[in-house]
Amino acid sequence: MNKFASISLTLIISLSAVVGMAQRYGNVPRVAAANPCNDFHRKSCLRSADEGFSYNGQSRSGLFSKGQQASVKAVFYRGMDYHISVCTEDETQANFTIKDAKTGEVLYDNATDNNTQEIQISNQNTRNVNIAVMLAGSGDGAGKEGKKDMVKGAPGMCAGLLIEHRRSDKVGF
Repeated sequence: MNKFASISLTLIISLSAVVGMAQRYGNVPRVAAANPCNDFHRKSCLRSADEGFSYNGQSRSGLFSKGQQASVKAVFYRGMDYHISVCTEDETQANFTIKDAKTGEVLYDNATDNNTQEIQISNQNTRNVNIAVMLAGSGDGAGKEGKKDMVKGAPGMCAGLLIEHRRSDKVGF
């Protein structure tokens, strides 16, 4: 009986690894209904034109209604530059703010910067931040594909927050 349990456990682990690799390399489809906006930020948000920026795992995508707001907690590390871009399926304007999580100080608000949808910032100190994203408009419109949020049943569109990072250039000797 113990040998059977050992073999079963080995098969389960092996099968999980094979399925995970197949999904990663596109051989097995993922279930789209679970998250219709999965990886939207990777495909649609503007990447930095500057060299050296790498994808940051704190990036997110989600299904939004116009007028909806969501917040992401992130950590910005000392000595790093960050490129942040926000995008939507139908190019709806998105407002975003970056606040220090500890003090509540607004570090950046794109409403004061011509509603630009991408920025590059340098960080001098490690800090926890909250990035709040809100889509312009009222909640009555759907995106161009009119996706339905399966939890709330509301029309929506995909929106993404892409965060990239690189080491800051050294200044001085």
